Amino acid sequence: MTDSINLEQSSDDELAQRVRELMAEMGPLEESLARLRVQIQQVATEQRRRERSRHLKARLQVRTTVAEGQMPTLLQVAQSANDLVPKELPLTALRFFRDSGTPVGLGYATAREPAVWMTNGSATLALKTVAEIRARFEEGWDFGTAAHPGVRIHIPNSRTEKVVQPSEVFVRTSDTV
Repeated sequence: MTDSINLEQSSDDELAQRVRELMAEMGPLEESLARLRVQIQQVATEQRRRERSRHLKARLQVRTTVAEGQMPTLLQVAQSANDLVPKELPLTALRFFRDSGTPVGLGYATAREPAVWMTNGSATLALKTVAEIRARFEEGWDFGTAAHPGVRIHIPNSRTEKVVQPSEVFVRTSDTV
């Protein structure tokens, strides 16, 4: 409050002088801020580099696992009488990949949870568990809809969607590394 009174009582020359003093006082602070901003950018760049390296290693691991035949496809999971994937699992407990190691989501990109569409020619259902998929597959249902046979996939955090064959989608439980 005393500053506002002093400012009101100051002359124009005194105000101009005060502005020059404050700007001179800010100079070293601005230099420090600029140095800190450069350091932040360096640290952030290193974080992004490490994150990208981890991502590429994870994709390589998936590609290797797929190439060795150690990861079942969605079609194999549907066909299997034994438990390649526990049948009581919901699709939310599984992770899905392409053979390139790219993680994908099942169903529409805007959906809240993964779903596989299956049809018997006259009816179409969205299935959300491995047990439902196996049961429908055993009854002769096909993956997809009458208009779009196959499995709808999307790239997580994007709206890019594609329909592929169930033999092109690889399955892994979420707790598997």
